[in-house]
Amino acid sequence: GGFMAMDTQTGRVLAMQGGFSYQSSVFNRATQALRQPGSSFKPFVYAAALDNGYSPATIVLDAPIEVATPEGLWKPENSGNRYYGPTPMRTGLEQSRNLMTVRMAQQVGMHVVADYAHDFGIYDKMPELLSYSLGAGETTLYRMVTAYAELANGGLKVEPTL
Repeated sequence: GGFMAMDTQTGRVLAMQGGFSYQSSVFNRATQALRQPGSSFKPFVYAAALDNGYSPATIVLDAPIEVATPEGLWKPENSGNRYYGPTPMRTGLEQSRNLMTVRMAQQVGMHVVADYAHDFGIYDKMPELLSYSLGAGETTLYRMVTAYAELANGGLKVEPTL
């Protein structure tokens, strides 16, 4: 696994752990390992929605959805396979509701979500696939921490430094 703590104001890396033993392997899992961010990607979908006409009070449907893909029907689910109907966007983020995130990504447009992912430095070029709105792509912990620092700074980007 990997760990990284960074001062969001200065970019100073306060702690980083990239593996069990540097002597055993110089591969730094914090900066080099590609992993799916999963639900930790959702705030960037929400940021795209907020900048494109949504508000925390906007009602989004939390209900089953089927999406046609070249591979067939994709049927994402919420954790526990539970759905709550029309729900404020704020609640969707607080409770990490998958289907609300997918619907917002559809409505805002995956091209917009991909642009946000690029602008925040999460991906160089993110495929415009709805599954990516749920964090299905691969990126590094380093990139995710840097992106979250930008969120914490109200959009001001800081470069991590040692």
